[in-house]
Amino acid sequence: MIVRTREDAENNAIDEEKFISRRYTLRADGMGHSFHETYIKPGQELHIWYRNHRETVLCLEGKGTIEDLTEGGRWTLTPGVLYALDKHQQHVLSSDEGMTVLCVFTPSLVGPEDHDEQGSYPLYDDDGSVLSR
Repeated sequence: MIVRTREDAENNAIDEEKFISRRYTLRADGMGHSFHETYIKPGQELHIWYRNHRETVLCLEGKGTIEDLTEGGRWTLTPGVLYALDKHQQHVLSSDEGMTVLCVFTPSLVGPEDHDEQGSYPLYDDDGSVLSR
């Protein structure tokens, strides 16, 4: 059994200008997915395109929007609303007042991933080498 605290997740956190991603489980845990708590800072807009991963996101606190740039559509995110990027959709995630979301990534993130200039994460091998950008 794996048991983690928020303090444990802080040790694997990525803190950027627009968001903080606290990573509770990663590939080394062998779950087949990674689990994250992400805080989108107030007034931020993130252009994201996960070419190498699928992501499921559940809004826990706050309010924001998700705009699908691939298939079209725009939705309001409030606590209890979930979206899933099943086709690697390019999207814009924004929050006016700050928003906390829970995220599941498949394949699992290794840990150091950070968004590149296209809003994507590279796909890492277990040894830390890049398999795909």
